[in-house]
Amino acid sequence: MANAVPHKACAACKHQRRRCDANCELAKYFPAEKADDFEDVYHLYGMQNMLKILKSVEEEERDKTIESLIMEAKMRLEYPVHGHFSVARKLSIEIDKAEKELEFVRRQIQLFRGSDNQAGPSTRREGQPDQP
Repeated sequence: MANAVPHKACAACKHQRRRCDANCELAKYFPAEKADDFEDVYHLYGMQNMLKILKSVEEEERDKTIESLIMEAKMRLEYPVHGHFSVARKLSIEIDKAEKELEFVRRQIQLFRGSDNQAGPSTRREGQPDQP
């Protein structure tokens, strides 16, 4: 083992000031370069809750779970009162506004199309071909 490459401590182990070994559960998700992300998630969830959440999902879903935890922590930092809910609410209001505007434009189009069709009685008689 004299030629073994030393294992670089992950952000979680650096935070806890302990040696990071090959069995570290968080090393895969929080390498040393992602120390800021780890700090954000740690402050929101704590170490034990983070580990519980990770263990509660299937192995294939853990990458997405960590991404979700990181996103939630960043949203909580940016919007401390409501977190990601405030962003979702703001987008929902914008969608409602755009849908109302679209409905208004559709009604305007229908109105203009309808006014063309109802411009007055037609001079053309039914059953007779158009004459030049």
